[in-house]
Amino acid sequence: MLMRLLYPTPIAILLLAGVAIGFAVGARQLGFWTEDGPGPGLLPFVVALLLLPLLVVALRERVPEEEPFRAMPLAGIVLTCAYAAMLPYLGFLLPTLLLIIAWVRLFHRESWLRCTLLGVGLTAAGTVLFDVLLKVPMPLLPGWL
Repeated sequence: MLMRLLYPTPIAILLLAGVAIGFAVGARQLGFWTEDGPGPGLLPFVVALLLLPLLVVALRERVPEEEPFRAMPLAGIVLTCAYAAMLPYLGFLLPTLLLIIAWVRLFHRESWLRCTLLGVGLTAAGTVLFDVLLKVPMPLLPGWL
């Protein structure tokens, strides 16, 4: 049973259950009812309550011939989340450069020189495209706008 939890479907179901529980807790804080009628937390709470039993049923179902879990997709998600977490504090340039270098090195097994050149080139291209050509206001460095 424990080995079956190392497949993608049970992991996704458990993550979705965590999201549903988070929605239920957040919905409870919003309130279910107001003097005018249903409150803002009623619908997310009901959806979370309906989702949890369905997830239990899905967890018990066996997926035929499912491949075992691989760590590479998880590494991609972790890198993307780290990038999103760094953006507000470090601006656009440094997190983008670090993401590209880490992505190319980890997933494509390129040399450090090639990773760095790709990172600098793609970061410069993104900066020129969004900041210069499209005039999208974005903080390039910490404290800039």
